Amino acid sequence: MTKIGITEAGDGGLDFSWIDKLYDINIIITKHLTSKNEKLLNALVNNADKIILHCTCTGYGKTLIEPNVPTPNEVYGGVSKLIALGFPVSHIVLRTDPIIPTNKGIECVEKVWKQFSTFGIERCRLSIIDMYPHVKKRFQEVCGKVPFESFVAPQNMILQVNQAIQQNVSLYKHFESCAENIGERIGCISKRDFDVLGLPFDNETGGFQRKGCLCVTGKTELLNNKKRCPSGCIYCYWYDK
Repeated sequence: MTKIGITEAGDGGLDFSWIDKLYDINIIITKHLTSKNEKLLNALVNNADKIILHCTCTGYGKTLIEPNVPTPNEVYGGVSKLIALGFPVSHIVLRTDPIIPTNKGIECVEKVWKQFSTFGIERCRLSIIDMYPHVKKRFQEVCGKVPFESFVAPQNMILQVNQAIQQNVSLYKHFESCAENIGERIGCISKRDFDVLGLPFDNETGGFQRKGCLCVTGKTELLNNKKRCPSGCIYCYWYDK
């Protein structure tokens, strides 16, 4: 079984504890890919043969929703520089995670899809925001209201997201989601990642983290600092006690 590294417990563009412990496959997730983040750019380029980059951009950078996250234009510039440095476009996944499934939120993510489609990225990963009690509290305090009251989005909102995907289906070869009823349901780590890196697939589905998870086995967290990262996103699942 192939051992797989992933940076889910923080942001791989802020916490670099992953650099010296990479496996054959590594999913590096970050909202902080910018042209100025040279340490991240160099680490990605130097280890490109074993990395699938999940470049996260929701469209809410430098707003009340994501106060300490780069703007979409800053992230766009980071992707442009990374590709210019030789990182393969095929190793880049645009990650719009999470989508706030309101009319405004869908308009916001559609702008991101269209902007980043110019790179020729084939894969776009999706999720819809979960309304944990502490997340609802943050939304009330910061925005004065919540997107919806239930933990998961109501069916009519999920339908709106799926409709938006269909209207933009020509932008990416794959619109992917894991434990969500949107787009193509496939694990955050799947045979597709093995194929991109040219590795034989020998892992089974079963790397479950929550109900409906489709990830394969062998996933190992690469980050040491397991706490809420400095991005300050109000939808963050980490609970500050």
